[in-house]
Amino acid sequence: MKLWQKIFLGSFILFEMIFNIIALYLVQYNFNQNLVKEVERGLTEHYLLYSTLKSNDELYRDQFQYNQSFILGILGSTFKDYTRYLDQKGFYLEVLNENNQVIYRNFPLEFTGQREELQVPLNENRRYIIRDVGTQSFLYVTNMLSLAKENYKLTYIRDISEVYQARVEQYQLLLKINLVTALILALGLYLLTQYWTRPISQLTESARKIAGGDYRERVKITASDEIGVLEEAFNSMSSAVETKVEELEKNSAMKQRFIENLTHEIKTPLTSIIGYADFLRTTKYQEKIFLNALDHIYQEGKRLERLSFKLMDLILLGKQELVLQRESIPEICREVKEILNTKLKAKNLTLCLDVRPCEARIEKDLIVVLLSNLIGNSIKASTENSAINLRTFCDGQKLLIQVEDAGVGIPEKDLNKVFEPFFMADKSRSEANDGYGLGLAICSEIVRIHQGEINISSVS
Repeated sequence: MKLWQKIFLGSFILFEMIFNIIALYLVQYNFNQNLVKEVERGLTEHYLLYSTLKSNDELYRDQFQYNQSFILGILGSTFKDYTRYLDQKGFYLEVLNENNQVIYRNFPLEFTGQREELQVPLNENRRYIIRDVGTQSFLYVTNMLSLAKENYKLTYIRDISEVYQARVEQYQLLLKINLVTALILALGLYLLTQYWTRPISQLTESARKIAGGDYRERVKITASDEIGVLEEAFNSMSSAVETKVEELEKNSAMKQRFIENLTHEIKTPLTSIIGYADFLRTTKYQEKIFLNALDHIYQEGKRLERLSFKLMDLILLGKQELVLQRESIPEICREVKEILNTKLKAKNLTLCLDVRPCEARIEKDLIVVLLSNLIGNSIKASTENSAINLRTFCDGQKLLIQVEDAGVGIPEKDLNKVFEPFFMADKSRSEANDGYGLGLAICSEIVRIHQGEINISSVS
């Protein structure tokens, strides 16, 4: 079941329950109030009739001889006088003797059931009961009436069917109102729930698009409530997913290029080795030719060895645990200059040191490798009789190193790839300098494990 359907049904059922419970209570309360009023009215009218009969009895007791005809006359006359002041419709009178024989009755209907109010001993206290006779409801009020020292049972009967009929009509009206209200409520709830849950539907659709590969999909923030917070969180999640996917795609592309470049780097010396080996295998022995072929095989084998060592360094850097110690940066720079002195002289290059006295927590051997690779790349890129500048200084806890040369430069489109393994902007120049495109990748890894940053800029 969808969310809007749950909200719709829950709200509709709750409203219907509350509405009907309150409405039924009000109808029943109104019925009880009307019934109480009718009972009080009946008791009052019965008392007035009883009082009138008692007064007449006292008036006529000493003047007339009582018999049944005389009593009937008194009752008829009293009843006639009494109904002048009361609504005659639905008002009846019944008088029975002690043996429940009818002395006077003007009630037109016949009740065949038990008369509980007549079974118990009567006195002047009144008893009443409500009973159904046919399709009508009547109030019976009974007590003992003494006339001429004879006891009679005086019953006042009043039709109160209108009270019950009013309740039925109110129930029918309630049903009609409930049907109309339910229709209006259902329509209103449907429109409201569709409006309230529309942002969730949009979120669902956007989630499907993202699942389908459209990582740029975003939802429009429509409110500042909980739904709006959810939309903002969804957009943040989408941005994070897009960034992660781009990183994965970038890493995947880098790995693919790594494999392609590694395959190329291995294939070239292997092709040469296989070619010379096959040549030696199929050619008659000639010392000079054999020595030349063996020298080529040896050189290509050493090239593969250097490549494997470089790859091993790159792999081990990612797993190495550093032991950092405070080292003098100027001393390390002078040491690197001595190491590279031969290469510098070969191209008549000058390494200018601008090294300020400072110490930093580093792994010395790795920093030596870092500086050697950076300056070595500058040597390869520089023309003869030029200069290379090495600057270092400490800024608080940070060590800054800058290597600058006046070489051929790197195309701008290749700047974001130079730290990838085996990447070479100019393959012919790199091969001529016996390069593999791993130097800057190793530098990048050394900086990373020192929790630093490395950047490159170039003007071609």
